[in-house]
Amino acid sequence: MVGSGRLTVEVVAPDHVLWAGDAASVSVPAAEGDMGLHPGHESVLALLRAGTVRVHADGDTRRFAVQGGFISFDENAVTVVVEDVED
Repeated sequence: MVGSGRLTVEVVAPDHVLWAGDAASVSVPAAEGDMGLHPGHESVLALLRAGTVRVHADGDTRRFAVQGGFISFDENAVTVVVEDVED
């Protein structure tokens, strides 16, 4: 899917999928500082700290308040695994 201009995103908790779909970008509270991911970004694996994961899709921003987890990004596919999420 490289070069498609979209990201394939999954935000998952230990027991269920919180959100899945295509997005323009994703912002996460990485342990080393906030990180924005866009199509074509280099591959990354990073730990998350407490904060807000933001998925920017179709003119809307979906927000997930998380306590930690990790993010994996490769070839325009983003997986955000969260330890705990607040609704």
